[in-house]
Amino acid sequence: MIVVDSNTWADFFNGTRSAHADRLATILEERDDVAVLPIIVTEVLQGFRTDGGFESARRVLVALPMIQPTLESHVRAARLFRALRRKGVTVRGAVDCIIAQACLDTGALLLSPDGDFERIAQHSSLRLWRA
Repeated sequence: MIVVDSNTWADFFNGTRSAHADRLATILEERDDVAVLPIIVTEVLQGFRTDGGFESARRVLVALPMIQPTLESHVRAARLFRALRRKGVTVRGAVDCIIAQACLDTGALLLSPDGDFERIAQHSSLRLWRA
């Protein structure tokens, strides 16, 4: 399973060429096992300026398998944040730790160019797609 983060979705929907957006296009064409989290749906959809873009993206995102982190997963995400902080690793916010922990819990590969995830992966078993 591959979880696609909001940065990659934003590039994809905006037509921005990047290795990650190109990989997402291939994943969708090949109907690979791709999933999102509700918080990713929120992050992606809040960026649209037009109703048409919002609705087009909404249709794509809500049709995908959804990973629903449990309360215990959120607790593990807080532990992950704290463990990283103890190592001197700064992650900008809780959302990235929740996404990372959901990937850790499900064994999913994460498709994201976000540097926070790179730092998390250096100190955990988080698996990132690399170009």
